[in-house]
Amino acid sequence: MKSICIVAFVFLFGAAVAFADEVDEELSNQVTDRLRVSTRQVIRAGIESDDAIKMTRLMLNHHFREEHALRAHAIIMSAQEKGLPVAPIMNKAYEGMSKQVQDRDIVQAMENVRSRYAFAYEQARKLTEEKAQMWSLGNAIAKGLAAGVNDNDVGEIMERLQQRAQQMRKAQTIELATETFRAARDMARLGASSKDAADVVCQALKHRYSTKEMKAMRTSFMTRSRTTAPTDLARMYSSAIKQGIGAESLESSSTSGPGSMGGIGGPSSSGHEGGSGHGGGGGHK
Repeated sequence: MKSICIVAFVFLFGAAVAFADEVDEELSNQVTDRLRVSTRQVIRAGIESDDAIKMTRLMLNHHFREEHALRAHAIIMSAQEKGLPVAPIMNKAYEGMSKQVQDRDIVQAMENVRSRYAFAYEQARKLTEEKAQMWSLGNAIAKGLAAGVNDNDVGEIMERLQQRAQQMRKAQTIELATETFRAARDMARLGASSKDAADVVCQALKHRYSTKEMKAMRTSFMTRSRTTAPTDLARMYSSAIKQGIGAESLESSSTSGPGSMGGIGGPSSSGHEGGSGHGGGGGHK
């Protein structure tokens, strides 16, 4: 037992020395002791040493004040500790530095990205605790937030998904949820308001659109948005879905404007999950 403890101590000591040597070798003499220590902490937190050192070096080149560089490290370590993706946070920093943004604003942008993913993963946990599923859904929600879908509308979409989840298997629920947030993301990215994008997907969930139908609706919206204002198009789609029009008929039903919605297309015959049809559901809040 004693020999095992000695070996463990030697290993940990050697790792610490390796970190110290690598940090000292790769960073210039202008780096303060606090920033060196912080860089080593980032590495010990689980970030690749090359990435941690690159980040520190770029911040130095960008003339970050020490307090802001330390805060950037803290944001990265917090994300790593909570199981959030670190790459989007670091990429946001690189983007800011490439555009010569002020260090204070870069750190704030990094914190915004961290908060976005924290909220997205918190929402994803309402449907799953399985790591791979949570990553897939959480990332889809985060991208929707980045595109302009706001927190309240994400919450409303999630409530509708939780209702659907009661009649679906877990894997089906995650697939549907991921595709739903992709649809909301693309609508918002193209210019629809958060409220209008959320209303479309909530109506689709209410009328029991399957994952396949949700994807068809998203593809259709992207095609029609080339010739119709996205906000108007979102409202047309919402109105059409309320009238029971299936995903396969949405594109044709929107060509003549809202007034033509009731007379074109119609619900498909199937009402089963995973099929091409849809049925009834609860009311949209």
